[in-house]
Amino acid sequence: MTKNNRIRFSEREYIKNQSNAIADERLAFLDGQRLGDLSMGIEDNATKRKVRRIMEKKIAQKYYKNAFEGRLAGNRARYDTRHMLTNQMKNIFGFVPEGYRFAA
Repeated sequence: MTKNNRIRFSEREYIKNQSNAIADERLAFLDGQRLGDLSMGIEDNATKRKVRRIMEKKIAQKYYKNAFEGRLAGNRARYDTRHMLTNQMKNIFGFVPEGYRFAA
């Protein structure tokens, strides 16, 4: 398998499927409300930070489970997970909240 034929972490179908899974997460601190049902434009900053941390954790877990060894060297993994966080927020909320635009 050549380098160009590898399945990349940021493939569109993968992002959409993972976005749906993250959007279906229930938030215990909001009485079981779905993460995808939040309106990030009107939520307070504490809720935005909590949601971002939850999403970062889910994305990082999935990334490190599926990443091949070359992607884990250096800061590439950090860049990829932040880039994925931005893509997931765009897919779920329609925009990236202020201050979380890493690598759109």
